Amino acid sequence: MRILIAEDTPFWRMKLEEVLAGRGHEVIWAEDGMEAWRLLTRDDGIDLLITDWEMPVANGVDLCRRLRNRPRTPYLPIILLTSREAKKDLAEGLNAGADAFVTKPINEAELLAQIGVTERILKLEQSLDAKVRDLTRAKSRLDRDLEAAAAIQRSLLPEESPDFPGLEFAWVYDSCEIVGGDMFNVFRLSEDEVGMYVLDVSGHGTSAALLSVGLSHVLMPFPEQGGILKRCPPGSSELEATPPYEVALELNRRYPLMEKSRQYLTFLYGIFDLSTLVFRYVRAGHPGPIQITDSGALSHDRGGGIPVGIAEDARYRDDVIALSPGDALVLYTDGVTETLSEDDEEFGLDRVLKTLSRANGGGISQRLEVLRKRVEEFGKGRRLRDDVTMLGLGLL
Repeated sequence: MRILIAEDTPFWRMKLEEVLAGRGHEVIWAEDGMEAWRLLTRDDGIDLLITDWEMPVANGVDLCRRLRNRPRTPYLPIILLTSREAKKDLAEGLNAGADAFVTKPINEAELLAQIGVTERILKLEQSLDAKVRDLTRAKSRLDRDLEAAAAIQRSLLPEESPDFPGLEFAWVYDSCEIVGGDMFNVFRLSEDEVGMYVLDVSGHGTSAALLSVGLSHVLMPFPEQGGILKRCPPGSSELEATPPYEVALELNRRYPLMEKSRQYLTFLYGIFDLSTLVFRYVRAGHPGPIQITDSGALSHDRGGGIPVGIAEDARYRDDVIALSPGDALVLYTDGVTETLSEDDEEFGLDRVLKTLSRANGGGISQRLEVLRKRVEEFGKGRRLRDDVTMLGLGLL
């Protein structure tokens, strides 16, 4: 080791060099605390400091305090030489930053034993540094993989709205992690029907995202690709939209989540019929859709079934909402209402309804943008504790 010795007495310098050099250590000298400080600030290759307590200009305890107030990597062990034996003096030295004491007159066996302790400390630190580097590299690889997974997940979200005359669509999606457990989509089912869903897998992060991605492949209107949103009725070769409640039943059959992964999902799926202006939907443990009219915003929270994956014999049924020209619908996940303020107050459904009611002009896109900003301001930049998803349909 390279050892710096701060000692103003020639006899002890000679004694220490005899012991340390004879053991193969490289010895560097300083005659007082200030000289030792200057050497340490210029040379990061010193492995150990042995300093006398009593020295001119700056004593050993002052030197300890200075060094501990200056972050240094790797760690510098300090052995304090002293003839003091009072407990309060030893406590002062330890509080100043010394790691060990060697009493004067110096006992060679005691000194070498303390140096052996510092060597073990340095080896442990080197081992820890190597493990930290390995973990840092592993985290970088994991972050890259998560970013790639997030890109795949985002690619499954709608890029553009389906083209339906007289209809406007908008959405907001913010994940609390790199990848999230929310998923949504809006798509054409027929010339007069548009399907739209929002789902929320329990938990956060990778496991929730993997399940939401798998669900997005099942919840597509292409039976030939494994989708369950369209079917052929008995005795017919023509595809028709699967009723929403049957979609929920099929999901519950395919995903007995609670038994295997301890996960479940909430789900809201509906079909809007442009010819009748009726929205037929199923709700599985999910917040109800919000209808916006000239009179304000109303949450349809009645009825509904339990989340998918809770019980094998779960039952679901369809509900309907009759819309009029100028009305709008908003589907959302509970990350919106559960956003917390600085005082740990939830944003809540009442604020959602008031915000959507007052956000007049600009159509559904404007309303969702106003709500997004209101939620963000309410949280005052705090990290989201859940994914935030909003999906809107507006009748022009």
